[in-house]
Amino acid sequence: MYKLKNHTMPIFMDFHELPDGVSAAHVAEMHQADLEIEHKYNCRGLTYWCDEKRQTAFCLINASNKQAIIDLHNQAHGAVPKRIIEVNDTIVESFLGRIEDPKKSKKTTLNIINDPAFRTLTVVKIKKRF
Repeated sequence: MYKLKNHTMPIFMDFHELPDGVSAAHVAEMHQADLEIEHKYNCRGLTYWCDEKRQTAFCLINASNKQAIIDLHNQAHGAVPKRIIEVNDTIVESFLGRIEDPKKSKKTTLNIINDPAFRTLTVVKIKKRF
């Protein structure tokens, strides 16, 4: 958990289904809009993942509750998430590789991230024979 305004708040991941034509650049603009007003909702946008191919986006946000995230997104750009779940930052970092925005690789206004959050896991069970 991260500290915001002198108390610890949970981390949430939200899931957005993107309409046709929405690109990683659009999602970067939406993320920037969230960051500009997050203080009004006592939230802290940590990072996001956008998968143009699957037309999905995920946001990782510190917030006091799910409603604060809905209100933030609604006010910033109107794209309310389809689902919101509380997550553990260590597990998120283990599976998705980061819990904060990566550094910009180019000198651009927006930090456009087209990195799917979908991962494939393999489970192997070993059975002993006696």
